[in-house]
Amino acid sequence: MRLAKILWVVVGAVLIVDALFVLVTVSLNSGVIATFGLGVLYLCYGLYRDRIGGTAQRGPFRRVDALVVTVSVLMLLFFVSIAAHGRTDTTSHQEDAVVVLGTALKGEEVTPSLRSRLDVAVEYSSANPEAVIVVAGGQGPGESITEALAMERYLLSHGVPGDRIIREDRSTSTYENFVLAKSLLDARFDTDYTTVFITSDYHVYRAGEIAQGAGVGGTHAHADTPWHQIPVDYVRELMAITKLVLTGR
Repeated sequence: MRLAKILWVVVGAVLIVDALFVLVTVSLNSGVIATFGLGVLYLCYGLYRDRIGGTAQRGPFRRVDALVVTVSVLMLLFFVSIAAHGRTDTTSHQEDAVVVLGTALKGEEVTPSLRSRLDVAVEYSSANPEAVIVVAGGQGPGESITEALAMERYLLSHGVPGDRIIREDRSTSTYENFVLAKSLLDARFDTDYTTVFITSDYHVYRAGEIAQGAGVGGTHAHADTPWHQIPVDYVRELMAITKLVLTGR
């Protein structure tokens, strides 16, 4: 019992610290808030577990222990599932176009998650030098420029020719990323074309579903999620996929 109590306290503390670190180094978002809240719940549960979840408890909270464990295991299985799916690439490296999905900037600075996606785009560009690359992302809270502009600058600085980069800088969501990128690619190509999208591993499943709905389809390649952002990004993705299931967006 004491070991379990320590485990819950440690997990809660780790989630709280991670949420605060991402808040300082990246930005405030729903994942930061949810991860911080989850950490507080785990921490409090660990500290007061003997009172509300102990085997000797005979009140309305006597099943709390089983509930917390069950929900936590289900969440963990969800995280493992989307990670496994996201890390299984389907790209042939022969597609006509690449759509790189944007994510948060720190002012004008490319954040680790976005850098990871762009590094994959650079590698893809070397393997398939004929493909055009759409950098997709508008300007969000706390960002001094559009994500697309920051992404374009990064690709140019890493040797990707400017005439192969298309900037989509009006989108505010993954759905808009794909819809607006498709309109630009439709104008670029006179005939049918194939696409691959690049995003973080945790985001691949949802992005693929949204891409199909936006009429883009295609294959995908993943970027690794920085280790310190894994809790925040995966908790945020859980909420986003829940929303996708409930609303279709």
